[in-house]
Amino acid sequence: LEAELGTRLLDVTPSGTRLTTAGQAYYRDIVAALGMIAAATERARRGPEYPSLHVACSPGFAVRWLAPRISSFIEAHPGLELSLRPTTRAPDLARGDADVDVRYSARGGVSDHQQVLVRPRVFPVASPAWLERHGPIASVSDLAQAALIHEETHEYWKRWLEYAGLSVTHALHGPRYWSAALALDAARMGQGVALANECLVADELRSGTLVEVLATDIVIDPYALYAHERRWREPLIVEFRAWLAGHFPPHPGQ
Repeated sequence: LEAELGTRLLDVTPSGTRLTTAGQAYYRDIVAALGMIAAATERARRGPEYPSLHVACSPGFAVRWLAPRISSFIEAHPGLELSLRPTTRAPDLARGDADVDVRYSARGGVSDHQQVLVRPRVFPVASPAWLERHGPIASVSDLAQAALIHEETHEYWKRWLEYAGLSVTHALHGPRYWSAALALDAARMGQGVALANECLVADELRSGTLVEVLATDIVIDPYALYAHERRWREPLIVEFRAWLAGHFPPHPGQ
């Protein structure tokens, strides 16, 4: 390849082999195409007899909403090899990291198509036992001083408090968990107050193991499905989009 291009792509040294500057630039330009070739090859290898669908998903939604319901889609597609991968990092759909991505955020590559599924209300929750120990929370200011449970960073709570009308000028504290599912489990076990949305805690609210701390009406981000534009109308992806959207009220503009 170096002979064909007339430039060095690799530096070979006693400590190992690494890309040259030209090699790094070339890699960046071709990696998406190589991923597409690999994904197409895998689909061709499986053939139409064994369809596959690789779904990347925000971890909380994957664990608490999608996994309990996905069996109905699998049963409707005998032989389907479905892979569900919870991940906080959005996949590169152009490179073939996943067939579709279901994510709680406004994201997507320049060549991705998006279908908004739902814009859930976001609200703080805690266990009844924690509220008994720490007394009622009557205002957003009270809430900001409580034991807050975070997802990965403190940023999500900061955004919510600002949406609720409180200017956050001090650093927030509290334990950080890898995903919304873990943060909500921590709240259920009485560690403090976590942020939830209507897709993630319906069962706990019904059973009373978690209760809403303040009556609010805050919406932050949507849940949306993403797929690369070249695959948007593939039959299996179209069916998955329809199945997923069928669980939510129609969204304006969809």
